[in-house]
Amino acid sequence: MPAIVLCNTVTGIATVRALAESGVAVHACVFREDDPLSASRHAIKVPCFHLQNDEVGLVRFLTQYAQKLGNRPVLIPTGDAHALLLSKYAAELDPVCRIWQLPYGDLARVVNKTMLYEAARTADVPTIPSLSAPTLDEVSEWSLQHPGPYILKPSYEGVGTCKLRAKNLVLEGREQLLSYVKSHGAESLVIQRMIRGGDGNIFDCYGLCDRNGRVVSLTSHHRIRQYPPDFGATSMGEIPAPLPNRDEQFLFAATERLFNRVRFHGIFGIEWLRDEKTGAFYLIDFNARPFLTVGHLRDCGVNLPLLAYRDLLGESLGSVNPRPAVKRLRWVYLRKDLDTFRMLRTTGRRLGTMQWLMSVASCRSFAYVTWRDPMPGLLLFLRIVGRAVMYVLRAGKPQQEKAAASSGAPARSLPR
Repeated sequence: MPAIVLCNTVTGIATVRALAESGVAVHACVFREDDPLSASRHAIKVPCFHLQNDEVGLVRFLTQYAQKLGNRPVLIPTGDAHALLLSKYAAELDPVCRIWQLPYGDLARVVNKTMLYEAARTADVPTIPSLSAPTLDEVSEWSLQHPGPYILKPSYEGVGTCKLRAKNLVLEGREQLLSYVKSHGAESLVIQRMIRGGDGNIFDCYGLCDRNGRVVSLTSHHRIRQYPPDFGATSMGEIPAPLPNRDEQFLFAATERLFNRVRFHGIFGIEWLRDEKTGAFYLIDFNARPFLTVGHLRDCGVNLPLLAYRDLLGESLGSVNPRPAVKRLRWVYLRKDLDTFRMLRTTGRRLGTMQWLMSVASCRSFAYVTWRDPMPGLLLFLRIVGRAVMYVLRAGKPQQEKAAASSGAPARSLPR
């Protein structure tokens, strides 16, 4: 039975590889012309560049494409916006595709941070004090009781109505917060009190719920570094998380309590922050689809895309170990981690060049890079080299101009 994967960067290619290398015939819908997936030896690539922002057109295309394949192929999203799209148009897609069976309202409860935090509180799962899409008056009153700093986030990844385009924005004080909301509004925006954690204090629970909402598999993950630092996506991580057993069990138990309150079907990644002062854990996000490091988890021994594929085919997953033993591995997204290293250096954070190189050398799992499918990694490496060359040329240009000015000779332009 073929599978159609709606691909988003690293998550997309990792999902494609996890299925294709297990013998599944994969059709990869590609939404970015520069996606290194185009160089992969896996999958039939289906260009969908013109459909990136056309949900009605994409649903029509997927319906027709699935009908051509026949036998209701499996359809897997790798981004929040596509997961919501498939649920929203389930009536059109379900007759021709096998998709996760989750009503749109139920999916919105976990993807939308406002509803997620409400559900978490009813499940006695700790959350950070926050406001969702508040008025200016509500922000003014709330911020009197909750001093800064604050972190602002879109209510979910890819939401089109939020004016904040970055994943996170940190504001140090109340006046900054009020000024931002006054200028930009707070539609589809979540405002949280920022609890100090950041890199080294962010953990994830990765897993899969079957069609009955049962947690089939659960594994922990540790974000060693993120891009941007402290508030972004993983640039270096480790599976399983190096946590005391009691802390890992706390996260697993809290995750299962959450699923007692919310219905879910499919792959998930739940994000937790550990307060660096108290050691307390707080729920901060829910990814309702394959996550950035799904390929890392597969290298550690748990192939969630394949388990999800089997579940969508109607196979029983009753024999799957819900707490699988995994091989301990570190993972790095080299291009992003290089950017993280540079940002840490420019902000005065202590991460020496040798320390960074040794941490990268400790990794045995990589974004894009694998000997089983080498071309996407090679393509990305060439891009990194190109960026490094341009950086050196740009850094040398001021020195050239300075030398020319001191000698009185006109500066020669560098080659473009």
